[in-house]
Amino acid sequence: MAALVAAGCVLLADRNVPASLVAGAALGLAGAGLKNWRTGLAWVCCGWLAVGVFTWRTAARKSAERVLLESGGGRMEGRLLRDGRGRENFWSAPAVLLTGPQAGTKVWWEGRGELPVAGSRVRARGNFGPLPERRNPGEFDQAAWLRGQGVAAVFQAGWVRGEVVTPEWAARGTALRRGFRAAVTDGLADDSEEAVVIRAVVIGEQPPDADELVAAFRNSGTLHAFSVSGLHVAMVGSIGWLLLRLAGVPRRWAVLVLLPLIFGYSWLTGNSPPAMRSAWMAAVFLGAFVSRRRPDLLNALGAVLLVAMLWDGRLLFQPGVQLSYGVVAVIAVGAGWGTRLFSWIAKPELYLPLAMMTRRQKAWLGFRRNVAQSLGVSLVAGIGSTPLTAFHFGLVTPVSVFAGVILVPLVFVLLSAALLAAALYPVVPPVARWVNRANGQVAKACILTAEGFSSIPGGHFQLAQESRPFLLVYDLEHGAGAACFSGGKSGAVLMDCADRYSFKRRVAPSLRRLGVMPDAVVLSHPDGGHLGGDAEVWGTLPIRQVLLPVAQSRSPAFRAWSTDAPLAGIRAIHAADLRDLAMPDGARLEVLHAPDPFSQNSPADDRVAVFRLHWRGWKLLFTSDAGALTESDLLDARKDVSADVIIAGRHRGVVSLGDAFLDAVNPQAIVASHSAFPVAEQLNPQTLKYWRSRGIQVIHQGEAGGVTVRVDESGNLRLEGFADQSVMILKPR
Repeated sequence: MAALVAAGCVLLADRNVPASLVAGAALGLAGAGLKNWRTGLAWVCCGWLAVGVFTWRTAARKSAERVLLESGGGRMEGRLLRDGRGRENFWSAPAVLLTGPQAGTKVWWEGRGELPVAGSRVRARGNFGPLPERRNPGEFDQAAWLRGQGVAAVFQAGWVRGEVVTPEWAARGTALRRGFRAAVTDGLADDSEEAVVIRAVVIGEQPPDADELVAAFRNSGTLHAFSVSGLHVAMVGSIGWLLLRLAGVPRRWAVLVLLPLIFGYSWLTGNSPPAMRSAWMAAVFLGAFVSRRRPDLLNALGAVLLVAMLWDGRLLFQPGVQLSYGVVAVIAVGAGWGTRLFSWIAKPELYLPLAMMTRRQKAWLGFRRNVAQSLGVSLVAGIGSTPLTAFHFGLVTPVSVFAGVILVPLVFVLLSAALLAAALYPVVPPVARWVNRANGQVAKACILTAEGFSSIPGGHFQLAQESRPFLLVYDLEHGAGAACFSGGKSGAVLMDCADRYSFKRRVAPSLRRLGVMPDAVVLSHPDGGHLGGDAEVWGTLPIRQVLLPVAQSRSPAFRAWSTDAPLAGIRAIHAADLRDLAMPDGARLEVLHAPDPFSQNSPADDRVAVFRLHWRGWKLLFTSDAGALTESDLLDARKDVSADVIIAGRHRGVVSLGDAFLDAVNPQAIVASHSAFPVAEQLNPQTLKYWRSRGIQVIHQGEAGGVTVRVDESGNLRLEGFADQSVMILKPR
């Protein structure tokens, strides 16, 4: 109960500190009334101490953030807390500063050079920047996630090659982890789905290009089985306990072996927060056997939660922490109820005592009891996790109750086989490879199970589905471009797909959170910042049709759209062969300009197809990265290019939206993209001032972020900036 008091006070302190102190005192009085004065005093102390630590850490982080952003940066040195993620030309990881104005402060280090490991010292010259706030609807809130870990700022050293010094102990640890990684998949193709699943389940390695595979586990409600979590730590403990019991080791002494095993496995898998929480919970739970006390899962959970709140209450605001503690608490309270609900499955035969059963009958009864218990726990876990997954991710997966009953035992077998292979690998590598190949079949069964349950109609659904028609123009980095036109319930079209990174980290999560699944793509030009990483797009979204601006290009990503996409069953049509394209909500996309389909030696920004969207009486012109040459071609052809709004990117070589073109379009507003880097993607302040002097309203995406466009009930066009919450309303002319 003290843990709940501390957690409740911290939640309230995030909004009102005095109110949280009053609540702590009130709960203390309640504890004194319900039990005794010692209990009440303990509750008050726990609540107030948790609030004090939370307030102090929050204020310290804000102060450090202010000082770092004002310092201007320079040459810094830090110690990495986790392995760097990314590639050698660019990686990122949390680090503690060892030099500078705020030594000891945690920052997010973005570096370039050798991919470092946890414990390494890194040195580089760079600048401090603010935490990356959300720029688009439905986007993952990275800034809130980093604040929850105490990160004060981003140290941007990604454009200068830094120096990495790896201590011997860190290098040895990395070698051991890499050896374990190799041992559990040796004998399988490194890029096979089976190897990907084994590495994800056993060591928590997230596959960079397997969105379709991840989606199957997510939509079946079994994503927790696809990465190292408390479930895996508990399984490792269970495997160890079974082996020790077979060896005749007494339970009290077995605990002394299990704890190093559990913490060792957590370390091997990178000390992920879910694994460490589960390891400490197991330590408290199993410690009861050593002290000859009755173990209690709820008490173990409360002890770990209380320590977490007294150490750093900011952890409570992380979705993963809430899910971990919430689901375990619900299982501890409701597992008995859930098992009783399915007790009819394990009901023994009438008038047949256990002593008179045959071995086969006993095995069948034991199997049914295990199924009943698994269904009960799975149901309770599903009920407990549903409110949190719905709140944080907008996803509900009723099918997870049944998927977990099949997948969890498969994961147990997979994990057991992987650990066996790791133990055999140093001694008899051929046998370990044979075990891994057999384990590959178990991994395949896991994939088929996840895919099967995720495909069940109604098995999963998004709560936050956007039912009103809209156009969302994304704000992305480095000049990448993407937009989505959705008819609400009548389908959606993705207009450009951003670059590979932005599609995966920005566009796809946003679409998923909004409950929008485009089935068609319109590409403006063969530039990598607009193609989305080719197969990654149709592996993530149910794409059935793509409109290509040209027939040929030197871009490998574009060639994938023109050659690989049709092989995947996607119909490819060319802008030169089309005049109009039917769009959702009764809209129509008009092809105003199709570039020369075979001029593949020209720059991508000179091969832009220009489209005009006719939607509920409004005309929106998509010029993308077109420059003066494309604008001149349109004017020379005497095309009607009039529009109410221009949605414009930036040509990196020449000026866009010249006077003659603006005269012909006569727009009320321009939605203009902006990126701080490279310089060619920045929106010139003088250009902005000039447009406004012509009476054109401008939405600067560097300030507004993603822009959502809707037609309201009065027929007005409403443009809303996500980052600055700005609203622009245009009336029909």
